[in-house]
Amino acid sequence: MTMIMKRSRRDVTLSIFLLLVILALAAGVRFYRIDAQSLWSDEGNSAVMAARSLPQIARDAANDIHPPLYYWLLRLWTRVAGMGEFGLRSLSALLGVALVWAVAELGRRLYNDTTGLATAFVAALAPFQVYYSQEARMYILLTLLATTGVLALWWFVELERRELSGNRRPTPYNCPVLTWPALGLALSWIAGLYTHYAFPLVIGVLTVLYLAWLWSSRALGKVGRRLLRWTALLTLASVFFAPWLPIALRQITTWPSGGSTMSTGAALQTALAVLGLGSVARDGAGSGWMWALTALALLGVLPLPLHRARVRAAGAPGNLLRWLTPVVWVAAPLASMLAFGLFRDAYLKFLLVASPAYCLLLARGILAPAGGLQTPATRPPTPATPPQEPWFRSQQASALGRGAIAALWVVLTLALVGGLSGAALSRYFTAPAVARDDYRGITQFIAATAHPNDAILLDAPGQIEVFSYYYRGDLPVYALPRHRPLDPEDTLGQLRKLLDYDKVYALYWASEEADPGRLIANWMDSWGYKTLDQWHGNVRLAVCVMPERRAPDEIVDNLDLRLGPAITLLGYRGWNLTLSAGQVTQVQLLWRADGQPASRYKVFLQLLDQRDQVIAQRDSEPVGDSRPTDGWEPGEVIPDNHGLLIPPGTPPGTYRRIIGMYDANTLERLRLPDDQDFIDLPPITVLRAKTPPLLAAFNMGYSQSFDFGGITLLGHDRYKRGFGHAPDTPLYPGDRLHLTFYWRANVEPRADWWFDLALSDATGETVADLQAPLVADTYSTPLWEQGEIVRGEHDLSIPAELPPGAYRLSLILLPDTDTPAGAAYLGTVKVTRGVDK
Repeated sequence: MTMIMKRSRRDVTLSIFLLLVILALAAGVRFYRIDAQSLWSDEGNSAVMAARSLPQIARDAANDIHPPLYYWLLRLWTRVAGMGEFGLRSLSALLGVALVWAVAELGRRLYNDTTGLATAFVAALAPFQVYYSQEARMYILLTLLATTGVLALWWFVELERRELSGNRRPTPYNCPVLTWPALGLALSWIAGLYTHYAFPLVIGVLTVLYLAWLWSSRALGKVGRRLLRWTALLTLASVFFAPWLPIALRQITTWPSGGSTMSTGAALQTALAVLGLGSVARDGAGSGWMWALTALALLGVLPLPLHRARVRAAGAPGNLLRWLTPVVWVAAPLASMLAFGLFRDAYLKFLLVASPAYCLLLARGILAPAGGLQTPATRPPTPATPPQEPWFRSQQASALGRGAIAALWVVLTLALVGGLSGAALSRYFTAPAVARDDYRGITQFIAATAHPNDAILLDAPGQIEVFSYYYRGDLPVYALPRHRPLDPEDTLGQLRKLLDYDKVYALYWASEEADPGRLIANWMDSWGYKTLDQWHGNVRLAVCVMPERRAPDEIVDNLDLRLGPAITLLGYRGWNLTLSAGQVTQVQLLWRADGQPASRYKVFLQLLDQRDQVIAQRDSEPVGDSRPTDGWEPGEVIPDNHGLLIPPGTPPGTYRRIIGMYDANTLERLRLPDDQDFIDLPPITVLRAKTPPLLAAFNMGYSQSFDFGGITLLGHDRYKRGFGHAPDTPLYPGDRLHLTFYWRANVEPRADWWFDLALSDATGETVADLQAPLVADTYSTPLWEQGEIVRGEHDLSIPAELPPGAYRLSLILLPDTDTPAGAAYLGTVKVTRGVDK
């Protein structure tokens, strides 16, 4: 756009330099730890597609919900970059950097250089864009094409204005169809249509904006001719997409989909949180920070300085189009998702196409109020006022004051946006709770713990691509259901084959679509002895030991132990009472409902050492969570299978087993008639494993390794005692911090090693400490073998009077009581303000 004031060479150089700095920042953020997280299911699909030929990609995309352009580009890209996580994702990272340049150019063309740079800065750190710039999918390409489409529209409108106002050299045609801007528009549309089936929404937005330009510029004439040219461009794009159109219609109308159960208000808050703070901030919907960003974007909606003459050239594309562009661009995807109820987590990525417009609004919210503050005051209609006049001096002081306020506003709002984006990005890069589905970690765990007669179950079968990308073992893989919709007879026939295996690793992902009736999950819950049930992002790993094909090692009937007012334990069956660390002991409990249970109760099964430390624990609702107690009928007998994994590294010895029930809401245990809140089962014997397990079998929360010479600390877990299933549970004064240390004997130990654990405040003063053997007196280090990995369970008491805050946790190893072998800093423990208990 031609500006009234030409820019100096120094201004141009400075703008280019700042833009390059911002682009470098954008590239750094987008390539940082790009391969740290596992590929998830959809990225596995991209990896498989990229390995195929271009014609095969087209054939396979015809049966997918995405057209082939992105897969074609990825195929060409990975020929150079490779098929690793970096190679697959780096194309998106580059496209993400290009998107930052495109929004900078758009901000410059719509408003001015400063707005372009501010928009680029906001986009460079935008968590929403960074997330999808590190994903091997087509969404960042879709957003880039939408942005180039808006750029081409602005170029198209500007050229049209110059043609009609006589400021452009005449051509043989009054309104030629294929000018360069028109060609840019058509190409962006065609590429967008072959990238994603949601792109017609973008074309609709551009059409609305062009119609607004037609209306506002109707005085320039030739409205019908201009409308005809726009129609011709739409037709051209349609002609090029026509060969794929029947495929698109078939896939869109037959692909399984689901709506949202959110209220409109909750959906809107979620959308605003995602637009401002990215996909990792969905739980921040309704927070004060979300509303602060929303308020800043709403300031950008207001046409504050658009009336000022220096912002526009006479006859340039009008203020209406300048104002409408980001507003309609944000509103259309948001309104479409609200209208169609597309607010499941899987569909929030469709808002990414509105992210550049949201960045424009934030940049306007940062700069426009400052521009308004600097509007020169009107001078009185008198001859030139000498600088000594009081009016001139007061206006000069007022201008300086307004300038200071404007600068302060820009600095504070830039800091707000940058700080919130930085915090969201830090969480994205470091917090396991918001990481992508960890198929890499799951396959490593399977490889470390599986035995030859185990099997793998994938529910749904769409996981097979990403699972096969990581898994290199030879266990049989059952991807079920084999047909959509699910065929019950065929699926049950496949499931019965799993009874021939010792253990099944079941991966559940998008099961509500593949198996809405839970046929697969219910069968596994009924037949399997579940030993592990963990979420790795949105994929759930359940490890089930299948029923023994032999008689139980123990049979106990006629127990008739009453738990609470309505539940009786009739008896149980047990298998594997003598076993090695890393193996599973199985128990089948026989419950009877003597009445209608009032609540949902969970069953707990614990393995305790001689200090009553919990060595292993399994908590679930009966029958693998599939038979909640509030649905039991009086007189019904419920067989309830449980498997208890003896954790790898468990010291050899004899361990107690206890079982019971507790209220899932209050955590209060049901009591026996003698007021005891658990039932003792006969003890089991744990033997030393014949070979040390692989490190991936331990699933350590903190994997820092410290070598103390004869002993190595491989890593540790820490959490509030009793909350291993929820390690992020707040720790209060008076609680006990539970720690599991994983030790390895580098040589055959001769000394009896101990440790000294200290929790210290910011001044270095110790506020809590513990000195103990590495494991226990019953398994001191002289009993260990070289290379053996042993776990030790310990509790550190947090003083009841300890103030809330962050405390340093450190460890000193002692081969004897007087000689430290070394120290290790384990991290920071946060103690939260206490609550009434």
